[in-house]
Amino acid sequence: MADTNNLTKNEIDKFLKNNQHGILAMAGDKPYALPMGYMYKRRTILMGLVTTGRKMKYVKKSNNICFTICMPRWLTPKLKTPCTTAVVEGSLEKVTNRSYYGLKTKVPAKLQLYKIKVTKLGARKCNRKPCELFAKKK
Repeated sequence: MADTNNLTKNEIDKFLKNNQHGILAMAGDKPYALPMGYMYKRRTILMGLVTTGRKMKYVKKSNNICFTICMPRWLTPKLKTPCTTAVVEGSLEKVTNRSYYGLKTKVPAKLQLYKIKVTKLGARKCNRKPCELFAKKK
């Protein structure tokens, strides 16, 4: 029996809608990964990036990214939900029409909205139950 099950398109949509954080990994001279908040609107992952700093240096060199969203079992009520992960590969693209996503058009000057142009997406949930071993006792 396999240790994981692939999520359906509907399960992936629900998973992405119900989470707000992931790890954004970028390529450059050295690997760089950082936690990022995101929004999921119109089947698109959106994130705001400050227009200065290390992240933007990486984006300017290469807009290729990997974004990982994970919901460990030990963070779910009563450990009932399997550990679930989505890994998104693609590139960051500037969003020029914020209203298309139902967002305000005025934003701070140093903030740019990006979307992930997805080239590959995989999402799975675990069938095993070893996560209970790592859960904090309450």
